[in-house]
Amino acid sequence: MFSRFLKYIVPPFTFRVFFRRIFYSNLKKVPLEKPLLFVGNHQNSFMDGILVGSYLPQPIHFTMRADMFRKPFARFCLRELNVSPVYRIEEGFENVHKNLESFKGIYDVLRKNGNFIMFSEGVCVQEKRLQKLRKGTARLAFGAEEKYGLDVNIVPVGINYTYPAQFRKEVMINFHDPFSIRELKDIYKENPAKGLLAFNEKCDAGLRKEVIIIEDRKNDLLAEQLLKMERHNMVLPFFRWRFDTDERRVKEKGVADKINYLAKKSPGELEKLKEKVKDYSDTLDSVKLRDENVARKLDFGWLRYLTVIAGFPVFLAGYISNLIPFIVPRPVCDKLIRDLRFYSSVYISSGTVLYLVYFPLLLILAAVFAGLTGFLLGLLVPLLGYFVLFYQEIFLERLRTTRFSLKSVTNKPLIAELAAKRREIQGMLDNIKTA
Repeated sequence: MFSRFLKYIVPPFTFRVFFRRIFYSNLKKVPLEKPLLFVGNHQNSFMDGILVGSYLPQPIHFTMRADMFRKPFARFCLRELNVSPVYRIEEGFENVHKNLESFKGIYDVLRKNGNFIMFSEGVCVQEKRLQKLRKGTARLAFGAEEKYGLDVNIVPVGINYTYPAQFRKEVMINFHDPFSIRELKDIYKENPAKGLLAFNEKCDAGLRKEVIIIEDRKNDLLAEQLLKMERHNMVLPFFRWRFDTDERRVKEKGVADKINYLAKKSPGELEKLKEKVKDYSDTLDSVKLRDENVARKLDFGWLRYLTVIAGFPVFLAGYISNLIPFIVPRPVCDKLIRDLRFYSSVYISSGTVLYLVYFPLLLILAAVFAGLTGFLLGLLVPLLGYFVLFYQEIFLERLRTTRFSLKSVTNKPLIAELAAKRREIQGMLDNIKTA
């Protein structure tokens, strides 16, 4: 039941609300008719697996560390969601043997050409780095081939969030070229240890091509500033929320790769770039302007101004009619969730459950007090709530654009200076050749 809930409620409705945009690309590379192990990087707790699997045509299955199964209710829910426990050394060496039972259940799924989503890093870390891969996935894949002769295909998949714990941000998911476990069969037979190592090296290489990585945490701030600038270089359809193109991730990864290249090959140039970016960012902050306005040709967007004015009554109606779902999840998560790795997962689950209770109750009350007319108007409430999200974005964007427009009139030299600084930074990036 819960797995069907994930499939038919979360992707088309919940994700549409929580994420501003989802980039889900290169699924065509995946041999869906084969038994599959998806190997992904792990930044965002439960959210990672749900995102990878929600748009697959077949049922999705997950693995999760065994300590999450300790409480009976959690164990029941996770089983209903097709989640299997995996026992790590951290759960006690005496429990590792229990993986044999878990693996048997996983093999049964793979024998039916099912799939499992694995996170071989073994830990969830919200940073733009890839952790060392553990050997459990490799053992599982070789075991499936050895015991049942299964042609398990392994698909590295990169999961990249702009801000993993924040509402209305973006996520980019890209599938790498798959490989068959049979490609490594001979190595494993000759030397199992070498086979496991070869498996992890192949997965690691695939992930490094898909994941946006900043190798040195000292460059995280620079990366954040440059990645925002790169996002502002692209103009995407305003109302579209799901994309099957990989262009956005490729551009952001290109920025990250250039930072890593300078850090290794030309530290002096990297420091010079940091100074330029800091100067530009500090100037923007001092005058309360945003890079997105400097990046794009000034557009008065009269239609958007009209939307802000004419749409206000609709916004007000939508906000009031959705007031409880809008205001409850955030303070609940702020109070209960101390670990940001779980923030968005709890936010989404609590918000979804709340709305599934709130909306039918609202319809019943509307029908009781206003009859058929009230019921029909009640059906518009989710659409009005969705309108509120876009209205808020348009309002804030127009506010920033108005401020920039006024600054362009009252202080033209400042705007010209900002544009020149941005062009210089962009030119420095364009001249970095990593190949």
